[in-house]
Amino acid sequence: MTESHGPTVQTVTQVSAPRLAKLSSRYRRVLRSRIFHLAMVVILVVPTAFAAIYMWALWDPTNYLHTIPVAVANDDQGGYSDGKYENVGDEVYKGLTSSGQLDFHKVSSKEAVTGLDQGRYAFSLVIPADFSRRVFSVTDDHPKQAKINVYYNDFNGILVGATGNGVVAQAQQQVQQSISKSYASEVLVGLNQLGSGFTQAAAGSGQLKDGTKQLLDGSGQLDDGIGQVADGVNQLKTGSGQLYAGTSQLSTGTDQLVGGTKQLGDGAVQIRDGVGQILTPLLQQLTPVANQAKQITPLLGQLERSPDPTVRDAAKQLAELVAEVDATNPDGVVSQLTQLRDGTAELARQLTDPHADYLSGVLQVNDGAKQLNDGARQLDDGLGQLQQGMPALQDGSRQLHDGIKQVDDGTGQLDGGLKDGAKQAPRVNDVNASADQFASPATLDVTNQEPSQIQTDPNDLTKKKISKGAGPVIVVIGTYFLVFLLWTLLTPTMLGATGSARRRALVGTGKATVVGAVAGVVFGWSLSAVGAAVGWDPGSWPVMLGIVAVVGVAASLTTQVVTLLFGRVFGPLIAFVLFMFGMFVYGGIWPPGTTPGPMEPLTDFSPMTYSQRAIVRGHIQLYDNEFMVAVVMLVVFIIASTAVGYVVRYGKAVGAEASSDDDREPVDTSVHRRRFGETFAARG
Repeated sequence: MTESHGPTVQTVTQVSAPRLAKLSSRYRRVLRSRIFHLAMVVILVVPTAFAAIYMWALWDPTNYLHTIPVAVANDDQGGYSDGKYENVGDEVYKGLTSSGQLDFHKVSSKEAVTGLDQGRYAFSLVIPADFSRRVFSVTDDHPKQAKINVYYNDFNGILVGATGNGVVAQAQQQVQQSISKSYASEVLVGLNQLGSGFTQAAAGSGQLKDGTKQLLDGSGQLDDGIGQVADGVNQLKTGSGQLYAGTSQLSTGTDQLVGGTKQLGDGAVQIRDGVGQILTPLLQQLTPVANQAKQITPLLGQLERSPDPTVRDAAKQLAELVAEVDATNPDGVVSQLTQLRDGTAELARQLTDPHADYLSGVLQVNDGAKQLNDGARQLDDGLGQLQQGMPALQDGSRQLHDGIKQVDDGTGQLDGGLKDGAKQAPRVNDVNASADQFASPATLDVTNQEPSQIQTDPNDLTKKKISKGAGPVIVVIGTYFLVFLLWTLLTPTMLGATGSARRRALVGTGKATVVGAVAGVVFGWSLSAVGAAVGWDPGSWPVMLGIVAVVGVAASLTTQVVTLLFGRVFGPLIAFVLFMFGMFVYGGIWPPGTTPGPMEPLTDFSPMTYSQRAIVRGHIQLYDNEFMVAVVMLVVFIIASTAVGYVVRYGKAVGAEASSDDDREPVDTSVHRRRFGETFAARG
């Protein structure tokens, strides 16, 4: 390509050389002038020093809180307090979003987490679904402390926590005020209900007092009321007299029964003796006969099987006769006579023996009838005594019943009021847990998606170690700082060449580009290894290494072109100034929205900004428009730096040639103008 366009470029160079020589001469004079030096100090050094002081000492990011994008989501499903539905999360949500302290974005909980991961918010607040239920559990058996989930992501600025903690603390204070109000309302409502129950109890106790007084009055009237039941007692007295007369007759009858039983006993003894005299000898005579009859029983059995009917009938009749005299046959004559003898003997014993069941029973009945007669007489006497006071007793008991009923009603109201008040009153079962919840109604459950530091000792905040979230910061800041040191030590003029101005410019630019690209890639990959050592783990390391390579090349070439533009002395100084400004605005340290207004435009002109965006997007493998724009802008910085470097080197080379020619002889600019006109006319 150089050979095909050689004549044209040479012609243009020859025509433009006088002008470039003059511009180069003026450029060198400006760089060497004291006014330029003073202006550079005033314009660059002073603002840089001020920015550094402002950044590390005087800058207060809370002045820019209204521009910090914060996602807030409310998933609270509410809860019931004293039977009424309430949603404490809504109150907290409205209080936060209406404060105007931050650039709050009302989003879903999913967007709050995803948007933070993708860098749309500095941090996120999410009110969980059980927030109200936990708030109202303060008096439960096992109270649960309400929590608000806070999400950070150090990819959006490693100091976002330092900025967000103050805001979150204010939010927590507001949340605690809202929750404390709910707690106070719940407790005060319970106390009011308890007071109402005690009021009812007091009313019931008053009625109890009145009923007790009436009870005392009724008991005093008891004696006077006994006479009012005299009629009933008189009737009872008449009945008791009749009962006494009846029992007297019963006693006389039982005496007659005892006498009759004795007469029956005498007759039964005579019957027993007569039956014994007759049956005893007869049974003694029948016993041998029965024994002899048993001996012929087998013979009778053989005769019953005889073929002669007459013999069989005779044998059968004889067998029946033998059975009648058999003592073992209960239906036989001997058995029946024995039972008759024993029965008459037992009858005589029952009627004459005082220990026998019948006669002893008759005697007991006789004694009982006499005792009953005595009791009826005593009852009649007692009822006679009761007859006098029964009417007054009945009336007094009625009044006593009425008074007791009123006491019962009053005590019922007292009991009901006390029970209702006890139910409505707040009851704290776990005093320590509820006290802790009162002291700190809500806690913040902080989650850092990509922490740059983690605390190694939970009891010592000073003991921390670098973690995975520091990976992008290490790569971006480290790479830009290392290339700054590189081009401070290795100035672009050291990569020169010999020959024509065009050749020197091309060779010098090529050397600087190759050295810068290689150094940028080596620095970037080396720092990526450092980031991996502290836990940084992108979704795809091959893609990330490609992104880091582009970042390293862009960092190196943009830094070297600055040192080339402003020379050996001021070039590194200006490069450092730009590095400081870039570190301040690129978004890897301070969260988005905290950049001061005058410096905010520098955000989109700093290659560090696009380096951060490309690395963070590549980490989560989100290759969206923002990622593509970041990569394209880095490529643009690379191309622009290379082009500007070539132009500057070419101008310096032409200026050097012109200066050398000035030392030998004046330059005839008319010849160059004529040749340029001829070339332009030929092309036309």
